Amino acid sequence: MMNAATAHEAPDTGNEGISAFRALCEWAAPALDFSPLARRRAEDALVDIIACMIAGMNEASTNAVVKALEDCGKGPCFAFGASQGLPAPWAALVNGTAAHALDFDDNFAPAFTHATAVLAPALLSLVNDRKVDGTGLVEAFIVGLELQGRLGRLMQPDHYRRGWHSTSTIGAIGTAGACTRLLGGSPDQILSAMSAATSMAGGSKRQFGSMMKPIHAGLAAKNAVLSASLAMAGIVANDDPLGGDWGFASMTGAGHIDPEVMMEGLGEALEIETSGLLAKRFPCCGAAHRSIEGLEILIREPGLFPDAIERIETSLPEMALRNLRFDCPTDETEARFSGTYCMARMLVDGDVELGHFTADSVHDKRIAAWIPRIRLIAYDDALMVDGANFEAATRIFLKDGRVMEASVSHPRGSPENPLSDGDLFAKFRTCCDWSGHETAAEPLFQLARSLGTANDIGEIMAVIGRKLRSH
Repeated sequence: MMNAATAHEAPDTGNEGISAFRALCEWAAPALDFSPLARRRAEDALVDIIACMIAGMNEASTNAVVKALEDCGKGPCFAFGASQGLPAPWAALVNGTAAHALDFDDNFAPAFTHATAVLAPALLSLVNDRKVDGTGLVEAFIVGLELQGRLGRLMQPDHYRRGWHSTSTIGAIGTAGACTRLLGGSPDQILSAMSAATSMAGGSKRQFGSMMKPIHAGLAAKNAVLSASLAMAGIVANDDPLGGDWGFASMTGAGHIDPEVMMEGLGEALEIETSGLLAKRFPCCGAAHRSIEGLEILIREPGLFPDAIERIETSLPEMALRNLRFDCPTDETEARFSGTYCMARMLVDGDVELGHFTADSVHDKRIAAWIPRIRLIAYDDALMVDGANFEAATRIFLKDGRVMEASVSHPRGSPENPLSDGDLFAKFRTCCDWSGHETAAEPLFQLARSLGTANDIGEIMAVIGRKLRSH
C-alpha cells in the first residue's frame, strides 16, 4: 500500500493546471487514515451486500448469467450461485447480478447508484490471487464510494434524469478506481482504469422491471475489474475522459459544466461520512421506500382499519415517480418497480417482503382490489434537497372525510436513521431463509461481519462458499 497524503489531505500536485479528474486520482491512490465511522459504515455495507448476494444467488437472472458463462472457463473466485470458481471478471459479473437481483441492496444518493452492488463484487473478485486483508478491502471500498460520489457531483441529476442507469455507468467508473487501488496501482493507473471504464459504461433505465436490470450491476462490476486489469497491464487511456467535446460526462448529460465541482471539499470529509448509504428494509425500488414507510406509520395508528379507507395518495419527485413504472405489474420484476403494488402490500399485509415478489403473489386479488385506489403524484425535482434524497408525503383519505398524513425524508436504513446490528442480522437471516440457507445464517453473518478485520479476505470468502454449498 502506498504511503502519502491521508484521507483528510487534498493532493499537493505542484501543478496548478492539473485536471480535476487527475487530481481525484492523485488523491485516491494514497488516501489513508479513514475515521472509525467511515470504516464501520463500510463494514456494515459489506455485511448487507453479502446478505443480498446470498438471497439473490438462486434467482432467475443470476442463474441465467451462470448458465451463459458455462464455457468461459474455471477460476479461483467464488461466485454466488455457481457450482465452480470463475475468473475474476466473470465472478464479478455473477456476484453483481446476485447482489442486485432482488433490489434489496443499498442506495447511494450522491451518485444515484446501487454503489455496494458494484463495489463489493468487483473488489471481492480480486482477493484470491493475492493476500488482501480487511483493512485493504475497507479502504478500497471507501475510496470507490468517494469516487462514485465525486462523479455524481459532476453528472447528477441530469445524467439520471435522461435515463441513464447510474449504477452501470458511474458505478463502473468509480469502482474501476477502487479495484486499481486494491491492486496497488499508481495515480496514473487509477486514471487509466477509470478512463477505460468510460469506454465500457452504459445501461438504460428502460430495463427497470426486467431481468436485465440486475445484470447492469454485474456488468458494471465486471467492467471495473477488466478496466483495472488493463491499467495494471500497462494500457494507457485518455487522461481527461469526462469533460470537453466527446467527453463521457458531456455526451451523457452531465449536470455541471465545470469538472472542478468534483474537487470541492476533497480531503475535508468523505462521502461515506456526510452522505452515507441507505440500507434497504424492503426488496423493491428505493424510490418507493419513503412512501411505503409513510403508509406503515399511518396504518399503525390505533383503530385504523382498511375498511375505513377510501383512497391513498403519495407525493414524490417526478424523477423518483418515473422509476415506479408499473401501476399494474404483470410479474415479480415489474412489481419491484410498482409504487401502487408495494403500498398495497404494506396496507394489506403490514410489510413488504421477499415472498411478495413471486409469480403467484403478484396476482393476489386482495392487492389488485387496492391498486386503483392508490395514486402517486409527482412534484418538481427542483424541490429535492440533496442528490437522490427527497421527502415523500403519504395521505390516507378516510370514508368519514378525515385525512391522515405522514412525511418521510430519512427512512429506516438511512444514515440519519440507521439499522441496528440486530436489524442487520434480521435482514441477513431473512436473506438466508429465502435462498434455503436458514441453518447457516448465524455463522455466515459472523463471517461477513469479520471481513473488515480479516487477515485474508480470500480465505473468508472460501469458507462462505463452502458453507453455502454444503447447506
